[in-house]
Amino acid sequence: MKTKSRLWVLIAIGLLAVTTGAGAEQDLGVAALSDMPAVEGKIAENLARVEHGQTRQAQIDTEISGLADKREEAEGRLHERARALYRIRRAGMLPVAGGFDALMAHLARVQRLSRMVKNDLDTMDYLEDRGAALRSERDELADALREAQVALQALEAKKEEIEQSHQSASLFQGTLRGEPRVAQRDDTMGYGRIRVTGDMEDLGEGFADMRGQLALPVQGSMRIGESSREGAPGLEFYGRPGGPVRAAADGKVAFARNYGAYGLMVILDHGGSFYTVYGGLGSTDVQVGDWVGMSTRVGTLDNAGSDALLFFEIRRGTRPLDARSWLGL
Repeated sequence: MKTKSRLWVLIAIGLLAVTTGAGAEQDLGVAALSDMPAVEGKIAENLARVEHGQTRQAQIDTEISGLADKREEAEGRLHERARALYRIRRAGMLPVAGGFDALMAHLARVQRLSRMVKNDLDTMDYLEDRGAALRSERDELADALREAQVALQALEAKKEEIEQSHQSASLFQGTLRGEPRVAQRDDTMGYGRIRVTGDMEDLGEGFADMRGQLALPVQGSMRIGESSREGAPGLEFYGRPGGPVRAAADGKVAFARNYGAYGLMVILDHGGSFYTVYGGLGSTDVQVGDWVGMSTRVGTLDNAGSDALLFFEIRRGTRPLDARSWLGL
């Protein structure tokens, strides 16, 4: 009986196996997913398993409720039959005065009531064992469903992460290709920002003439090294954690968000397809559409660790340029 109940548990819980494995394995499995179809497939699988688990939960609750009625009925029958058996047995051999037939009828009734009482006791035992097995299955299933919900949350978060990554990648490439962007807020004057007159091409002509004269994005940095992100060469500036990061030249904010290996990043459009890239920021002070002047603070270095670094690039469209020569280093 208990083996059969355990089998029901294994069937119900086994259908949730993909979401109820070791926590570390589940986390690693979600982290390893990198494409949207795979994540959406896992989400669909987990939703189906959760739905099945919830259906089984409802079945268990219904059966447990029914067991209570059956137990009450069995207790009533047992009480009546046990009392009847007790009265008959107390009568002893009194029916012998009625002859052999009366005696045999008496013995047959005693045996019949004894079997019925035993069956009632077996039924009570079964109902008790079945109720305990169902409650145990319900508890295990509840734990499995909680873990499944956690797994679904992780998958939904992974889906959002991939969506954000794809969106950032698209925006990043679109920005460097000069695709137009809608500013997130109006172009009003504000502290640390200037309004640049003329169009972006006019600004680009001025930027081209500033080769070797751009402002250092991390002023006072004593350590500058060569580095790259996604195959694009640039410079790493080491500075004080939380220190300011400043615009290398006048420009308009074309990108300000997290993106891949660059982390939190700002891209300034200087016109003429010239861009400066500021990656690995701890925070940003600007939004897309803001105009900033040379040496205006666009963000801060990360606060983590004893050293913080900024990854800096200069590009003409999607083509990286020699950042050292443009900065006069």
